[in-house]
Amino acid sequence: MNKTLAITIADPLPHYQHVDWHLPDVTFRMYIAYLSLFFDVAVLTYHFSTPFHPKFYVKTARRRVLRLHIFTGCLEIIACVCAFYAKDPTKYAYAAAVLAVISQVPSTFYQIPTVLGIKAFLVPSLFLVTSLHGYFAINLLFNPTSFYYLLSTYLTVHIYAWSRVFFALYYRLKLFEGHRFSVAMLTSGTLLVPSVLGLPGNIFLFIFVLTVDGIVRMKASPEFWNAWTTEHAREVKTDPEKKIVLETLITAAEVSSAVESLSANDPKDRYSRLCATMMTANTRNTSPRQKALAVFRAIDVNRDNELSVAECKDFLVACGISPHGTEGKLLLEGLFQDRKVATADDFCSWFTKSWIHSTSIAIPKLPSTPRGQAKLVFDTLDANGSGSIGLIELQTLLNSWGLPRGEAMGYLKVHDKDLSGTIEFQEFYSSMDTVWKFAIQSFIDEGKISS
Repeated sequence: MNKTLAITIADPLPHYQHVDWHLPDVTFRMYIAYLSLFFDVAVLTYHFSTPFHPKFYVKTARRRVLRLHIFTGCLEIIACVCAFYAKDPTKYAYAAAVLAVISQVPSTFYQIPTVLGIKAFLVPSLFLVTSLHGYFAINLLFNPTSFYYLLSTYLTVHIYAWSRVFFALYYRLKLFEGHRFSVAMLTSGTLLVPSVLGLPGNIFLFIFVLTVDGIVRMKASPEFWNAWTTEHAREVKTDPEKKIVLETLITAAEVSSAVESLSANDPKDRYSRLCATMMTANTRNTSPRQKALAVFRAIDVNRDNELSVAECKDFLVACGISPHGTEGKLLLEGLFQDRKVATADDFCSWFTKSWIHSTSIAIPKLPSTPRGQAKLVFDTLDANGSGSIGLIELQTLLNSWGLPRGEAMGYLKVHDKDLSGTIEFQEFYSSMDTVWKFAIQSFIDEGKISS
């Protein structure tokens, strides 16, 4: 422990009267502490006015842990503030430490495996910060008059609040799209770790993350490693490796009015002109199926209402995508599966199911009633217009939101009342409000509501 921090521990009581603002380390920590208190109010206001993430509600145990986590977290922060201003901080310090040890730290560890973002970065980072929270809380139990342990306990409980602040900031500035949650959590960690360990804290954090990832890489299967290093986004969107293909196809649909005028040209020239037009395309308010049909017409060169693998490969090449690369293989495998050709219905079904998870989705107007909002989400998920949503499709959506596969499928089977293997609208509206309310909030947060 450096000399500056040693001085803070020896300060006489009450704490607030003896903060030495001339010491840079102390000043930095105090500014972070006061800002944390300010943002506590903003973050709590946001969460009590917007739906919680579905991953907290699918499993009863996780829902209860979340409520306990929020309640005891608020009490811990209040106890820390009271200890800072009290003439005798002992009882408040004991309360804060006990709340941290018996509730906050265990409940945070419980939630770490389902964290969103890139787990390779965030799981080790959250584990370290949570461990530090427990370490300082235990030391506060044995040293209830220590300003250093009190302030460190207070700061480390704020990792999530700061991540929400940075997430909102990056959203407003339109930064780090696709990785916003991961970057926000990492920024929060790199702010708080030095506030309790000093400037070398981030070096320690960096080494710790690399060490954990090195161990995981040696022991994990390829499937686990892929999930470990993939972004698990908070919003409704596609997997990162599919984004380039989908956005190319969507943009092609947006300039479909140019398809007919280009049809007389040589196919290769038509593709290149179509792709060039994409750069200046304006979004059109059309349904997913209309967009899909427009793309289908752009690829169907011989106008036989069927797509061959060769036609799709030519289109991918014209769009600058290798049919032999990851993106091209994903498109061709997803569309054709075991078929030699794809009909318009085949293409529309595949395209719209993928399109609804793209960041390019835009919704003209938000319905004013809860039923209307639920119908909007249901219709978006019901890509082929069948009037029902398959459990596998919903499981994929819930998995992308960070739920373990077993929990997601267990939740869906409970709500499939008629055991049909699908979810009809009434089932979706009446018993899956956690999902559609969060989806609506996600559309709003990500700017997908046009008006």
